[in-house]
Amino acid sequence: MSNEVPPPIRVLQMLMGMWVAQMTAAAARFGVADQIAQGVTSSDELARAVEADPTALYRLLRACATVGLFVETEPKVFANTPLGECLRTGVPGSVREFLIAETAPGHWLPWGRLYDAVKSGRSFANDVLGMDAWEYYAKNHDEALTFARGMGNLSALVAQDVVRLYDPSPFALIVDVGGSQGVLLNGLLNIAPNARGILFDRPEIIADVVPSERVKVVGGDFFDEIPAGGDLYLLKSILHDWPDDRCDAILRNVHRAARDGAHLLVVETILPEAPEPSPVTFMDLNMLVMLGGRERKVAEYGGLLRSAGFEMVRVIPTGGMFGLIEARKL
Repeated sequence: MSNEVPPPIRVLQMLMGMWVAQMTAAAARFGVADQIAQGVTSSDELARAVEADPTALYRLLRACATVGLFVETEPKVFANTPLGECLRTGVPGSVREFLIAETAPGHWLPWGRLYDAVKSGRSFANDVLGMDAWEYYAKNHDEALTFARGMGNLSALVAQDVVRLYDPSPFALIVDVGGSQGVLLNGLLNIAPNARGILFDRPEIIADVVPSERVKVVGGDFFDEIPAGGDLYLLKSILHDWPDDRCDAILRNVHRAARDGAHLLVVETILPEAPEPSPVTFMDLNMLVMLGGRERKVAEYGGLLRSAGFEMVRVIPTGGMFGLIEARKL
């Protein structure tokens, strides 16, 4: 007998994907994986530890075990799996904060208008939230911090590839534009001991970031002005947030701020050149839904860079969704 899942069942499983996302994020918010790692394994004890209803938490954990986040080793006793370990706080490979941020109201509600976004070609985030996403975060501090930490989760994953593939040692001042919690900047400074850094982002995003001897923290808006004098500028997951005209404004501000001959490192998820299935297509829809931005191919980034006065030096693939595009100020 064939074990192949019939097409209607597979489609229903795809529908349930939105439930799985919320299940995973709920487990992350409760901190279940952290508690299990500390030795709290029975669902009743876990419920007491995370202040949840015991029966409802067991039902959540049982469902999470079905998708491989936990394993029920005996009745109502759970252990982490490699997937569940990704829900822990502050461990290598953690995506806990990113999961929470992406399933919070600021992201979840606009995704309910995907049909309308595709029909019209524009984001409906303003319609749903009553304001654009950045204003929403400015007015919802806790969610903004979760989003910033979620970007830190991604930065930590990407930083491993960047520090493995890119040598920042020739540069004296590295400016991380829209750098959130500074994970990527600090990763580069760790391998460039003679360099200093500037972490630049919106004031509400960096409100809890503590400056260090080597990192100056500066609040502002990259559409207005960017800290000047750097010889390496970083743009990680910034340009995909915006349509081409806004990207041009950001890049021109970087060009204006940068020293002569300065380099720019763009870190983005990159669409494949030839048609093929890619998880980057999911992020591309996320940009449409949330911000009216988009993912791009290398050639499209090259056009944006040339228009703003930069020469593309090289493209460094990481083996994952992200790519590194190095450019130089002309």
